[in-house]
Amino acid sequence: MIDNYKAKRFKNGNINIRFSPDYIALIKSDKASDVEVLSWILEDIDCYFIGESYCTSNYTSGATVYDSYNDNVFRLEFGGIDDLTQGKAMKLYALVPDDIDREILAEEGY
Repeated sequence: MIDNYKAKRFKNGNINIRFSPDYIALIKSDKASDVEVLSWILEDIDCYFIGESYCTSNYTSGATVYDSYNDNVFRLEFGGIDDLTQGKAMKLYALVPDDIDREILAEEGY
């Protein structure tokens, strides 16, 4: 696995992620998917997809990401991954887990 991505945590719990040129090349060569690469990065910083994916609008879907380091969740829209594959950053905004998030976390053993 290539480790030269950029992920930065902020004091407020937010996270910025940027794919490295090596990761972008890996995606473009169809050796890994963009969601797969994103999941590798998230796991490296103790963040994990939880629950099922869901619709966020008529045009895109999303998923919830749990940050076990700060006990936060993020609502990630899969449409934003396109920015990562173009070398741009994705900002994940930290939220306090609600009752539904807590239920999912308990079911999944977090």
